[in-house]
Amino acid sequence: MIYALDSNIISYILKGNKNVKENFTNAINNNNFFSIPPLVYYEVKRWLTLRNANVQLKEFTKLYQDSVKSEMNLKIWEKAIELYVNLRLKGSLTGDSDIFIAAFCIVNDYVLVTNNTKHFEIVKGLKTKNWKD
Repeated sequence: MIYALDSNIISYILKGNKNVKENFTNAINNNNFFSIPPLVYYEVKRWLTLRNANVQLKEFTKLYQDSVKSEMNLKIWEKAIELYVNLRLKGSLTGDSDIFIAAFCIVNDYVLVTNNTKHFEIVKGLKTKNWKD
């Protein structure tokens, strides 16, 4: 199984949140892998760079190097369009970032690990897990 880490989960890892770090370590020890979606990479790195958080930036770079790499390909863009249209027609739209992260996970068959499960519960076909609880 591959877990895709949302930016809030990465933040908890970098801050040393006990529950999240424990769940992350257990996942790795159970031969699961993790990925950092390209949009999450952008969100986290821009924030750490803006804040001059060099220690956390170094830790994040190491985390990213250890992750499974998956690019934003045309299938993901098409899935994002489908999700956007379906959500818009239902009147339950979420932000573009969340749509792209959800599409990335659905197309790659990854489980999204997030503390913002409410943002994603409206996305049909997306598997989520919350390591914070």
